[in-house]
Amino acid sequence: MATNKYFTNYNSAYEQRLIEDLVVETIKIHGLDMYYLPRELNTQPNVFGDDPISSFRQHFIVEMFLETVDGFEGDGDFIGKFGLEIRDSATFVVSKKRFGETTTSLTRPKEGDLLYFPLAKKFFEIKFVEHENPFYQLGKNYVYSLSVELFQYSEESINTQLDDIDNAVDEREFTQSFTVETPIGSGTFEENTTVFTFANGATSGSLASSDSRATVVDFANSILTVKDTIGLWKITDSDTNRYVMNENGLYAKMTSSTDKTDSSSFNDNKTIEDQIDDYLDFTEINPFGEL
Repeated sequence: MATNKYFTNYNSAYEQRLIEDLVVETIKIHGLDMYYLPRELNTQPNVFGDDPISSFRQHFIVEMFLETVDGFEGDGDFIGKFGLEIRDSATFVVSKKRFGETTTSLTRPKEGDLLYFPLAKKFFEIKFVEHENPFYQLGKNYVYSLSVELFQYSEESINTQLDDIDNAVDEREFTQSFTVETPIGSGTFEENTTVFTFANGATSGSLASSDSRATVVDFANSILTVKDTIGLWKITDSDTNRYVMNENGLYAKMTSSTDKTDSSSFNDNKTIEDQIDDYLDFTEINPFGEL
């Protein structure tokens, strides 16, 4: 026997719109403005399908409700094999309607995309998107439930043109600095432009023959600082000269290099190194005793 046709519990468009509007209004009242950063894949391997050098160049402001109102969940903070690990997790709820209106170029939230939480000044990576909870109220789903974990930065390119986000990333980035000879050509190595390196590139002038690329951070006093390095970045390769060139044909010979991480409070390697010198004498061949 079929269901009673006089009670339309699952296909009433008017009731569905009412609930959806109430959901949107509730999130606007009790929610937070979050920055949604979609992931862009640059070179996706065929084996595992991950992209360690993916980019984040867009941002969308979407209101979301923090479901875990008592604080972050997850394993918390603990000392692991590789030092202090912070494994915060949370659940955010976003309206399907508002997500579609705000991020017009996206179909739905995707695993691997990022959320920037301005209140805590932290990045979270989306691990799972639940789209059927609550389960079909009056025949329709109205929200996405995003399970997120604290993002572990690994040299992804994040350049959203928003200072709050980009500055938070720049403080943690790994950079390389090169001393170069006087550039040949017109212009200069400008910030946030792409440069390439290759052997004997000054004579060939062909970017197609380059084996690496990077983004310029700064160029002053013959020091070229780059980030987001991809490929081979070193001074010599089989005793051939290495050159750096931009897309306008400006090139310069590279003479020396240094690697650098930030010296801010985010980097404690130097602090740990200084403290351990009080316990171990690394000037001895065998600091742990006689042979």
